[in-house]
Amino acid sequence: STAMGVSYAVTDELSVSYNEHELDLGSSTSDQTSSGVSASYTMGGATISASFNEVENVAGVSTTDKDSYEVAVSFAF
Repeated sequence: STAMGVSYAVTDELSVSYNEHELDLGSSTSDQTSSGVSASYTMGGATISASFNEVENVAGVSTTDKDSYEVAVSFAF
């Protein structure tokens, strides 16, 4: 299993990141690979964040791919 990620604070308010992961399932013919991109913006006590994640060859099955999206808004009081 190997993984890597990079995160960058563009400004004090904006940050972005990218991550990858590869899982060697041994007897499976296809390795499971995952990747994701995310960004967040903070203004005062409010944060807006979004992410996109993709998994290919889920559990080593080459025809099984999954995508997910998330958008979140949070407030700190």
